[in-house]
Amino acid sequence: MTAEEFDLTTELHAAARRLAQAFLAGAGEAATTWLRITPGVTETTYPVGSAHFRLGTDFHQAQSELVDLLRSEASPLVVELAVGDSGSFDLTCTADLDSATRVVLDHGLRFPGHPLPGMALPPAARNSGAPTDPEVLAEISLLFNEFVQRYAEIKGRPPELRPGCTEAEIAAAEDEIGARLPEGLRALYRMTRDDAAETGLLGGFSPYPLDVVVEWFTTGAPGSLGWNDGPFDDAVVFEPDPPGAIKRVSRNDWWITFGTDFAMNNIAIDLDPGEQGSSGQVITYGRDIMGPPVLVAESVTAMLTEVVESLREEDFEDEDPESDYLDSFTGFGGSGGGHEQVYHDFGDRDLAEVVSRIDDGWTAQCLYLNDAEQLDLAALAPLPDLRELSINRASAVHARIGDLPALERAAIEAGRIDLTGLAGHPLLWDLKLAGTTDPIDIDVLRALPSLTRLDLSAVEVVDPLVRADLPGLRVLILNAWQWDRLRATDRRPAKLAAAERVGTSSLRETAAWCEWLAQRPFRLDTWSGAVE
Repeated sequence: MTAEEFDLTTELHAAARRLAQAFLAGAGEAATTWLRITPGVTETTYPVGSAHFRLGTDFHQAQSELVDLLRSEASPLVVELAVGDSGSFDLTCTADLDSATRVVLDHGLRFPGHPLPGMALPPAARNSGAPTDPEVLAEISLLFNEFVQRYAEIKGRPPELRPGCTEAEIAAAEDEIGARLPEGLRALYRMTRDDAAETGLLGGFSPYPLDVVVEWFTTGAPGSLGWNDGPFDDAVVFEPDPPGAIKRVSRNDWWITFGTDFAMNNIAIDLDPGEQGSSGQVITYGRDIMGPPVLVAESVTAMLTEVVESLREEDFEDEDPESDYLDSFTGFGGSGGGHEQVYHDFGDRDLAEVVSRIDDGWTAQCLYLNDAEQLDLAALAPLPDLRELSINRASAVHARIGDLPALERAAIEAGRIDLTGLAGHPLLWDLKLAGTTDPIDIDVLRALPSLTRLDLSAVEVVDPLVRADLPGLRVLILNAWQWDRLRATDRRPAKLAAAERVGTSSLRETAAWCEWLAQRPFRLDTWSGAVE
């Protein structure tokens, strides 16, 4: 249903009354609760201090009934139920908002390293229409047949691998994808359609059937990945491992997923590599990859070669002879995550000394410093590849970051923050400040040419109107009082793509704020009543 079609019926009113009654019985006091209903998902936010509430079966049943009545097949709904001590209640709904605290004005916003779909096809991946290279086909055929032979010798039976695809089937898949698959992968699909039995043909990974590869690629945005692409996400993109081999982007039209380990990790062909990489290299991403994708091998041919060589050298494990899986020790997995360094209870340690102990500077792309005393960020200069810095609960911070040329995001929570060292930094696009005991002067932020997202919701600033005049600002996060100050003077940041209103506000207040930002009305539907 759309916002225009939305209507509060008598049945809905009765369901709201039952929910209010159950909520009041469990909470024992007036309160407001939020529901966010999207296709297939319902989220509930309870009031602050609600841990002592005893919201039992009656409440959850009533909530389910209300959700069933409100559920939208197309648009998300935000629902607010406010219950008074006297048993009065207001149920307010809107299909115009995605969130009770956030508004997105420009859904096309992308932060650095987050490309939109529509990336150009690299010349090396253009579809020539030629059959699979005969030399590569011969090489893969020999490797494949040796794998089958050695597998049968070890297991006492041949692997359950289906006969391969025809050239015509592969060409049809490429036509749908719009690119030519690497010769090694084409040759592998000539040998077998997939490895659904998980025999270990590509180590811990198994190729998908071609139709699954096509469906994966053509459903939604083309290519693979696309993590943290939203305006409120932790969106810094870190350098993949090894540096330079894989492009530093959150997604790529030409990362073509073709295999899985059946444990939420995948492998993809990279047709658009970094300067130090090669077209057709294999990368992995998924549940166990902490950060950007990791390089697996220079090609599918290299993967199959390594598996066969492991079997030749009897470097494998067959823990369960009845299982189809044969574990060759190839090391194709990867956890990534080497880009992050975390220091808890930092205290009064010497920051320069700590930094000197970080062995490999490039891996320190993300640094967390918790519970420190005095920090002068100039001591981080030996970490030129640092891209994200998070300081939590420090006493004082001197934000001298001029020698951190790659820094893109800084989140600083401290009792005192000296911002003068930020001026002129070329790449810092995301800044969050919190914790200061006195109002902070943010005028220096005008000298940050790339500043795109700013969160001042947890600080008081000397001039609250400065934030409306920052030239490149696209995402602004403030508390309700700060937004109300800007609204009272009608200082609406001109280029905002998204905004967040931190703190507790009614849905009506949120809608009014959104109307001011978007310069258009937001529809609310409200029904009031009393618990009988």
